[in-house]
Amino acid sequence: MKFHKILLTLAAVSLLATPTFALAQFTDATPFAGTASGNLIDAITDIVNVLLTLAAVIAVIFVIIGGVRYITSQGDEDASLLAKNTIIYAIIGVVVIALSAVIVNFILGAV
Repeated sequence: MKFHKILLTLAAVSLLATPTFALAQFTDATPFAGTASGNLIDAITDIVNVLLTLAAVIAVIFVIIGGVRYITSQGDEDASLLAKNTIIYAIIGVVVIALSAVIVNFILGAV
């Protein structure tokens, strides 16, 4: 149980530190600086891509948590079922995130 708390704490700290590192790149005061052409569509595309990447990282963390839960279930059927469901739903989340990234980038590219 202590390992689970340590893993969740590390995941939370890394998720909280990610926006700090991302925002450190944008030090220019001009609007939409850091985008390819400096326009609104590129800025929206960049924001959506960052959010989708963050969601994918969270989903992968849940796959890892489900795997650790499955390994540590030690034959308990309820615990292994809960771990399997965590893994299945996290993989479904990764697929949905990947498809949404493709759809959003296609639509914003067409605009």
